[in-house]
Amino acid sequence: MWGTWVVPCLVFTSIAGPWPKAVSAQATAVNSKALRFRKSITIRETGCWEDQHGEKRVCCQPCPAGTRKEGDCRSAGGESKCVPCQDGEEYMEEKHFLDKCRRCRICDGEHGLEVERNCTRSQNTKCRCKPNFFCNISGCEHCTPCTTCEHGVLENCTPTSNTKCKEGASSSFLWFCVLIPILIVALICWWWLRRHRNKKTEDPESKPSTTEMMPINCADVDLNTYISIIAEQMRITEVREFVRKNGINEAKIDEIKNDHLQDTAEQKVQLLRHWYQLHGRKDAYYSLLRGLRKAHLCELAERIQEMIQEDSTS
Repeated sequence: MWGTWVVPCLVFTSIAGPWPKAVSAQATAVNSKALRFRKSITIRETGCWEDQHGEKRVCCQPCPAGTRKEGDCRSAGGESKCVPCQDGEEYMEEKHFLDKCRRCRICDGEHGLEVERNCTRSQNTKCRCKPNFFCNISGCEHCTPCTTCEHGVLENCTPTSNTKCKEGASSSFLWFCVLIPILIVALICWWWLRRHRNKKTEDPESKPSTTEMMPINCADVDLNTYISIIAEQMRITEVREFVRKNGINEAKIDEIKNDHLQDTAEQKVQLLRHWYQLHGRKDAYYSLLRGLRKAHLCELAERIQEMIQEDSTS
């Protein structure tokens, strides 16, 4: 039955040509009404337009770049109450609904950085390597001093690449003369240490006690009362290196640094306290001593161990 109607319809279409404009316009109107209907449903579901923010059933306009929100608007579609960020200290790069501005980046001179572009209310600080420093990765937080050439320069140091030096004619022979005595001394030390270790193994009285090898009650020591004392005995660079190698990411380190820009003592305390909270009490004392020794801070590790052992015994 359908086949009998399909062929006449095709013939009629080929003779009559395309549909009239009025029919096409009606189809377009139907489609536009459907789109407006779907959009009205979306607005009813979310409460506000895509670029607006609503609280207490009032939709407000976002704050522009360089400002922060201090209060909501009073009428639907009105402007939020916005105040400028602190110039030179805070910024916001795009429109938003946040009540806090972002802190400006600090170009750390200790890490070989300097300011290329100052922070504004709408743009963060841009840092670069200082003269005679370089960094060959993107988003650099630490620049390395350029190499000083002894036998001449092939390529000068740039902010993104190190100096390339010429090799001296006698450099191979010089390295040979330096390495031979070092190897001889290393072999003598290895032989002496092996002999001394074997002698200790044979003599049971020379074996160190368990209390000398391991800290007392290392799993039960509460470091909260010692963090301030430990922080006083470490430099800020040593604390940052320790927490960086023991599970604290760069974002958290920068956050603590920016929250206490002018107070490095508080930075050290907060960094160590955050590491302790992340690690947990169990084995934290042993992990602290082991981490300090790996960082070649053996004297500091011994002082901390003696202090805590004296408190434990008393």
